[in-house]
Amino acid sequence: MAAAYTETAGSLTATTATLAAKARNGLIIGNPSDTVMTFAVGSTASATNGVPIPAGNAVTLQGIHAPSQAVSIYCAGTSKAYTAYEW
Repeated sequence: MAAAYTETAGSLTATTATLAAKARNGLIIGNPSDTVMTFAVGSTASATNGVPIPAGNAVTLQGIHAPSQAVSIYCAGTSKAYTAYEW
């Protein structure tokens, strides 16, 4: 049986999206845009803070690596799409 998941998607224009703190078994953050994005766990992602997600890529955190803290996603570009899947 597949795990239930929550999908969050939107676009960023030099702003940050935040996923609330909660218990997670996994998290995928996708960056389908043409611009590098950053994500941070337990702090606010920015151009100078966070782990980069290259354009056209995604990062997966599962099991003991899935954060229970809030996660923020940042992009300095204009109207850049992102996706996030939590379970």
